[in-house]
Formats: sequence, C-alpha cells, structure tokens
Amino acid sequence: MLSETVQLTKDLVRIPSENPNGNEIEMAHFVRDWLRNTGADVYVEKVAPGRNNIIARIEGEEDMGNLVYVGHMDTVPAGEGWSCDPFSGDIKDGKLYGRGSADMKGGLAAAMVSFKRIAASGEKPKRTFILIASVDEEGPGMIGAIDAVERGWVKEDSMVVAAEPSGLTVMPAHKGPMWFEITSKGKMSHAGNPQVGVDAIHAMAAILSELKISVDELTYDDELLGRPTVTIGKIGGGVKTNVVPDECKAEIDLRLIVPMTVDEGKSLVQVAIDKGTAKVAGSSASYTVLTIDRPPIKAAADSPLIAAVDEAVEKVSGKKAEHKGLPAYTDASIIAARTGSKHCITFGPGHLAQAHTVDEYVPIDQLDMAADMLTETAKNLLW
Repeated sequence: MLSETVQLTKDLVRIPSENPNGNEIEMAHFVRDWLRNTGADVYVEKVAPGRNNIIARIEGEEDMGNLVYVGHMDTVPAGEGWSCDPFSGDIKDGKLYGRGSADMKGGLAAAMVSFKRIAASGEKPKRTFILIASVDEEGPGMIGAIDAVERGWVKEDSMVVAAEPSGLTVMPAHKGPMWFEITSKGKMSHAGNPQVGVDAIHAMAAILSELKISVDELTYDDELLGRPTVTIGKIGGGVKTNVVPDECKAEIDLRLIVPMTVDEGKSLVQVAIDKGTAKVAGSSASYTVLTIDRPPIKAAADSPLIAAVDEAVEKVSGKKAEHKGLPAYTDASIIAARTGSKHCITFGPGHLAQAHTVDEYVPIDQLDMAADMLTETAKNLLW
C-alpha cells in the first residue's frame, strides 16, 4: 500500500498541467477539493482566465511573520521520447515517473500532506500557516507567485519554503536568471562585394565574445552559488550563403549571483553591445529583456526558518542538513525579490537534474521524508 504522500504525488502527476498551455485548471480543482478536506480555510483566486491560485490558511494566535509553503501546479510540456506514459505516475525500482514528478508535484504533495497534519492536530498555531498552490511558475512572468504577493499572502516578514526538488538539501540562495534577446543590424550586399555591406552576424559574434569575456572577468564568487555565468541559448541570422547578412538575433541566459543587481546585468549586455559593434563599422545593436526582473537572492544566515529546517532534517534523517545554492529560480525567489523577505528558501524531494527531462522521476523514499521534514519544520515554527 502506498503512503499518502506517494499516492497524492501519483494522483497529481496523472493530471496534465503543462505550461505554456496554461491548463492548470483541473489541477487547481483537485488541489482545492483536497485541501478543503483538511478543514482549513481555502481560497480560490483568479490570476488569469482559467488560471487560479489555491490558498489554504490556518489562522495563528499572534501577529507575526507567517509560515508559507508554496508549490506550483504547472509543469513544462511532456515532449517526446518517453519510455513510459508521462502522465501515468508509474512506480518502478523505487522511483515515481511522470512529467512534474520531481518538478514539482512531489514537493507540492509533501507540502500538502504536512499542511494536513498540522490542520489535523486541532492545536491553534502561534503564527499563521499558509499553503499556496500557484500557477505559472514555469512561465516567464511567474504570475501566480506575484499575484500572491500583491494580495498580501506573503510579506517582508514571511518565512517561505518552495518545495522544489533540492534532493532534501537546504537551498537558501538562488541565482538570478535574466534572459535577453540581442538584435544586431547591418547592411545587405552581394558576398562578392562584402566591403559595401555590413555583416550583422560578424557584429553579433563580436558582441557575444565581449559578453563572455566580461562575465569571465567578474570577481564575484559566492560560497553557495559559485560564479555568474552566461549561455548563448539561441542564435540566427542571414538570408542566403552568398548574401552579407543585415540582421542577426541571439538569446542569452545570464545568471547573476549575490550581490549583483538586475541593472548590473543589463549594463553588462549594453557594454558588450557597444564594444562589439565598435569592431564592425556601420553596425548597430540593441537588446530587449525577455523575463521579469529576477535578481539573485540569499536568505539571512541566522533566519529562524533555516534553523527550523536544519533541525527537522536532522531529526527525521539522523544526519546534519546540507546547504547548497540553487542555480535556478523558484516562487520563493520571486517572493523574496518582491517582498524583501530574508527568509525564503527551496527545500523538497527529487533532484534538479530530473527537472524538465524525458522519463522524469522522483525517488519515493524522498517523498515520505520530505513530508516528515516539512511537518517537523512547521511544528518548530508554529508552536
């Protein structure tokens, strides 16, 4: 017989909620009904047409920073090449397979079960306890988490755990992934007379080379996050082999670390554009930002939340909690960025290496441990 957390993960995986299709509505209905059975107050909040956040709340006795567990309901598309049905929730060799099993329906299930346990205790907590099942974490706008901030569910003094796949390690720091599209412009001409044209691809090559060099020369190096990075994810330009190209576009992923700012990231791109186009006479270039501002974040080292999770991990596993940095972004990250909270972390079952992959899976033993650890964390902070 499956544990409640494993069965709930299986049930959630069986409900397709791929994004960018934005079809989280069936998931939202399931999560709403499940949470209503806990006896807690449950709210359905429209974020966009057909896209609702589900909020569950247990009122606390005192006016103090609330505890918030957040998990997103959307997944990336399943894609092709699976060896099993991506919406089956099949279990084999101690692993539960399916799109979103690791990222992050397993974590959402663990958070829901821990919330249910606290609600079932019948004891009123010292601080308010909230569970947020959000939409659109996988989208560029992360509109679910931002809506929760705007409605006041999370504030500067909130303690937030995103139950994303961390391998049950505590992740108090997150890189800030910023995406840019750079467009270089030149002048078309016959390749037999390239001197009368301006090669936009040459200009782009110079820009990207300058950007790589500038990022490599940065002196930032965080003990949890490592160094900032830049990846050229996509590039294209030109119309024909024997024509000097008049336009080229490239999309880049720039990962910032503390203490870098979004403005500093934008400046790096602009300086690279200026230096690169200066090397190709007659060329020009500009950039647009493809994401909302996503600065790097880092929780306070003395945060009571980190202490509570550390204690819970050691109690359940018998081992000291390990701390790492997350090279990606979560709802906890954007909440920290928008509220200024210094108590936002990622902690959950599964491994980031499984996220967005074919044959995605989550180890079932981590599901049960995560539910136990999140329950103990809540007890440490609520009573």
